Amino acid sequence: MTSYWKYFLLILFVNYSCTTKQKDQSVLYFSGRIANAETDSIYLLLNNREKAFALDFDGNFSDTVNIYDEGYKTLSIDRDEYPIYLVPDDSLVLNVDLNQIDTHFSFTGKGYKRNNYLIKKDFETDDFLADNTELFQLDPQKFREKITAFHKKLIQELQKSDINPKFISKEKKNLNYDYINLLYNYKDSYAYFHPESEQLPINFLTELDSIDLDNDEDFRMYQSYRGLVLTNLQEKLYEGFSAEALLDNIKSPSIKNGFLNSLIYELDAKDPNSKAIYEAILKHCTYQPWLDEAKKRMQLK
Repeated sequence: MTSYWKYFLLILFVNYSCTTKQKDQSVLYFSGRIANAETDSIYLLLNNREKAFALDFDGNFSDTVNIYDEGYKTLSIDRDEYPIYLVPDDSLVLNVDLNQIDTHFSFTGKGYKRNNYLIKKDFETDDFLADNTELFQLDPQKFREKITAFHKKLIQELQKSDINPKFISKEKKNLNYDYINLLYNYKDSYAYFHPESEQLPINFLTELDSIDLDNDEDFRMYQSYRGLVLTNLQEKLYEGFSAEALLDNIKSPSIKNGFLNSLIYELDAKDPNSKAIYEAILKHCTYQPWLDEAKKRMQLK
């Protein structure tokens, strides 16, 4: 199961901690049962690391995990990914039957309402995108109309729910980032799906102009926002902006570290452009494991 902004967008699993400084941590308790599992562990992807939960012979698991802040994370079960929203001191219990996953996937415990909502939304989204090729072959106006209608439907369902108003406010923002990400994906894939058509209007993605792309809190909390920010920075890099100039202009520590991490995987010793990127990484990053990886990628084999 995948969120819809990831259909045409590769988001790197980013480690944001280029320094050793950490926030105060709290413990979250996570337990449950994965029926008919063919794997020995499930995982929580927590922005800067992953936490494995070992399954016993009957699919049961129980453990704690330290988390530093609340926000949207990812639950990985047998290579499928599901959205999850974690808050420090939550106590969640998950029950899943992998043979009947559409009807047997639910949370109980503290924080269950928001996470059951997210799973229901994820299933609805996957149904909406079941034939994503047909969707992305629509002309720009019809594409926008269709995803706008779906976006409004999700907003209405959220407003009718009995979830905590604080989460509803955050989820409205999350849905807006999801919506803009889908427009972004359409823009990036337009030439592929419409090879005989005219160029996409340059003002197709005006929504991107209305959001702050240097927001540290949103980068840490919203996966869709991380996708928007990193993709926008990568586009600027490909358009000719230097990595040094881009890094100099980023105020958010989390975004700078996320971009640095993505730049490392751009490095290729045979690519003449990599030298300048490597020098920018050396100037802006002090996290030795990243520097070691960058150095390794710049060595000719």
